[in-house]
Amino acid sequence: MNIKIRLLEAGDYPAFFAYLNAQLEENGKLGAPLFQPVPREIIKLPTKKEAAFVAGLSKTIGQPGWRRAWLAMDEANKNILGHVDLRAHHEVNTSHRALLGMGVLKPWRRHGIGRALLGFACEWARQSNLLEWIDIEVLCDNKPALHLYETAGFEKLCEIQDMYRIDGQPEGFIRLALKL
Repeated sequence: MNIKIRLLEAGDYPAFFAYLNAQLEENGKLGAPLFQPVPREIIKLPTKKEAAFVAGLSKTIGQPGWRRAWLAMDEANKNILGHVDLRAHHEVNTSHRALLGMGVLKPWRRHGIGRALLGFACEWARQSNLLEWIDIEVLCDNKPALHLYETAGFEKLCEIQDMYRIDGQPEGFIRLALKL
């Protein structure tokens, strides 16, 4: 499968947020693991989250709240198949680290798109000369994501059981990191 990975641009925002909402509709449903720590009935990204996402894209790397995002597009460059983003940690004195987020729409999973997006983001981070680590938090039951990150060289730092209560059930998460 030929995909194109490109920077998320302002003209992409409506389609991008529709893509994210389509992913939220899959969160923990029909055999899919929970991949967002939100109740299953949440199927739309809150407007505040959209605004924060967009605001972060305009900031310089190293500034509080910065973010960069890339899209995996189909061959015709018309449909978003997946995304990856890197962003600043909320804590001060962490500008040498970035948080990673990513996703691939269900029909396109297990086609190497996630691995391609992850490799792209890691290479971009290495070339930035500002980042030394990439961190990610994964819900414990999301075995496909854990497998992807571990085979890409991310190391498990810790596991926190019962971090969230989602739909009345305890959910833990695992923090992983990659030294660039």
